[in-house]
Amino acid sequence: MKYKLSFFMMSLSLILLLSLMNCNDPKTDEIKPVIMNGKPRFIIGSYHNPKDLDELKILEENGFNLVRSAADSNALDMVEDAGLYAWLNTGGLIDFSKDKNIRMEKLTGLVNRFKDHPALAVWEIPDEALWSLGYPKFEFMFYGKQWSEEQQDSILNVLSIAIPEKAKGIAEGCEQLRNLDPIHPIWMNHAPRNTISHLRLFSKSADIVGCDIYPGYKGVDGHNELHNHRLSSVGGYTDIMQNAAPNKPIWMVLPGFSWDLLKLKNPIRENLDPKKFPSYKHSRFMAWDAILHGAKGILYWGSYKVSSKSLFWNSILGVTKEIAALEPFLLEKELKEKIKIDPIQFTSSVKTRVASTLRKHDDDYLLVVLQEDLSQALNISGLDFLEGKILYELTTDRSYVVKNGKIRVWFGKEPHALCTSKKYDVVHESEFPLTWDKKDNFPLNEK
Repeated sequence: MKYKLSFFMMSLSLILLLSLMNCNDPKTDEIKPVIMNGKPRFIIGSYHNPKDLDELKILEENGFNLVRSAADSNALDMVEDAGLYAWLNTGGLIDFSKDKNIRMEKLTGLVNRFKDHPALAVWEIPDEALWSLGYPKFEFMFYGKQWSEEQQDSILNVLSIAIPEKAKGIAEGCEQLRNLDPIHPIWMNHAPRNTISHLRLFSKSADIVGCDIYPGYKGVDGHNELHNHRLSSVGGYTDIMQNAAPNKPIWMVLPGFSWDLLKLKNPIRENLDPKKFPSYKHSRFMAWDAILHGAKGILYWGSYKVSSKSLFWNSILGVTKEIAALEPFLLEKELKEKIKIDPIQFTSSVKTRVASTLRKHDDDYLLVVLQEDLSQALNISGLDFLEGKILYELTTDRSYVVKNGKIRVWFGKEPHALCTSKKYDVVHESEFPLTWDKKDNFPLNEK
């Protein structure tokens, strides 16, 4: 979508413009990031918007640039004071499939009230709108009972009518929103569910699309429909969203919580298992897996249940701080076609899958490599343009010298960021032991 804005308007407003390529490949590295306040940004967001200004500033200091906000001027003012931007959820007002005139009037009032606030970045439609249409109920009915074929067909028929009606209603609401506010884009978050055809039907209305995916310990696999229930399912769902929303920026929502916090009626310190929280390595894997599969933003959900003083939350801040430091590279063109990565099977019967990116910013290069299946040695060739250069592995003391246009690296199933400069390295105050331990007095948000 192209917006015609004066320089004056661009200088005063937060603007997110989407530069979309005309390309038939849904997974293209040429999809541009969003523009915030006239500058391209890689989005690092939080669904949790603390009501404390100091806590909001901590988010900003550790790489966050976007938070969800209530439709309240004071809340948006605080976001602005913290140096952050916000998104507002329209709720059901954007769905014109029912009570169109009433919802249009209320949506108009909402948009006109906040569209000029300098902290506003994005409008969001209701979370998981497609999935919430009735899939949980209908899926249980369809598979959970011994319905006859006629009864099953009846359920399918209900959905075949309801889905396009809902999609049409949301499309009309999005059109109205854009008429009122042609500056700020619309973000649509999906569940890790639904058919590609239905996802595409809904995603047409949005400017930015993504989904929430929370890999967890055994027993919560129901959040994932893929055969792969491991951390690398994040990359798998990033690919699915690219397919469902061709040529649109993808933002992936990652876990900022433990599943026990949702499953236990009264979670207290004594019945929470720290090993069921994503560790620093787990969170870092998921964030980079999304990025290496093309995501233009990552956001965290569920952190409202966790104290900002916990080691677990501190570990996520370590991830966001690292990614923010490398943002200049993430905004540059993908160059990985220059290199070749060959896993060495050795005793394994298969080669590991490798996700990677190569970017140049100014005179420096960044190579990020992630093994998604197995831990194998890797031959990385095609690096003749870096002959004799040192590649420093950020967050570690390791380094590699390029000889004969290649390096050989051996490291486990975790992201490894290799850069020609150490100036992008980030030192975080925590060494990230477990997500929290017996010495951590603040595992939960008790406010």
